[in-house]
Amino acid sequence: MTIHPLDALRLQRGVEHLHQLGPRATAELLAELTARIGGMPALLRLLEEYQNRLSPKLLRSAGGDRFPRRPLHEVRA
Repeated sequence: MTIHPLDALRLQRGVEHLHQLGPRATAELLAELTARIGGMPALLRLLEEYQNRLSPKLLRSAGGDRFPRRPLHEVRA
């Protein structure tokens, strides 16, 4: 599945905003999403996988706790 670059940027911006709202807003978004698509069991399994495989310390040390810098492009008039 290929994500259009503008959609990827919108996703990144939305996630950054959601992160600033904190854990409750994140949980509510995930609950609403799973209610709409009927996937709560799948979401809970995926969350458990993330809990078992990833730690905040590990992600921070590898730079995986933030998005990569977006390239700048010169726009000529």
